[in-house]
Amino acid sequence: MFDMLRDGALVVAMISAGGLSALLGYALINRRFVFWPAPSDDVWRHHVSFGLFRVFCGATIVFAVADWGSLGWDHWARLAIGAPIMVGAGAATVYAYFFLGLDNTYCKEGGLVTGGVYAYTRNPQYVASVIATFGLALTTGSLGAVGLAFVLLAVYTLFALNEERWLWERYGRAFGRYAVRTPRFLDARSVKLARAKLIDAL
Repeated sequence: MFDMLRDGALVVAMISAGGLSALLGYALINRRFVFWPAPSDDVWRHHVSFGLFRVFCGATIVFAVADWGSLGWDHWARLAIGAPIMVGAGAATVYAYFFLGLDNTYCKEGGLVTGGVYAYTRNPQYVASVIATFGLALTTGSLGAVGLAFVLLAVYTLFALNEERWLWERYGRAFGRYAVRTPRFLDARSVKLARAKLIDAL
């Protein structure tokens, strides 16, 4: 039974991720086809984009649980390390969304947010979600969930590329300056800023 559940969840996850990636990729190639960002009042884009994404996330969780232990590391340390990563990164994802605000989350031009967690990465919610998925994979000991975490990273990259086009159109040079000093996800600039903030705090 668990094998069927695992295989079914994997199929659903890959189909939803594939469909979403195809739409996001086509939107990058064909500028006349606008798919993302999807304002809440744009019914079809909003429901298709969020629907496919949520199906992928749900299927990933089901798959990880059904694939329990395939990583081969059956030790209490797996839970001790993985669970805090999963919970902490999940909380960071929620915090980043609230810090950004609903207007910006749903593309209502509430202003360009560049401070707080958004000073370290332009997409803290994406970074935290991917880390949380790796935490889920470690907690459940699912090797396949590690692969799905990389799939999530690929999907988020397509989301981010579409969002950047929208941000350039809305905020122009202000976004350009922000993009120069702040990485799309994480890099040495993030570490340098975190180190400077820590030194200042001490």
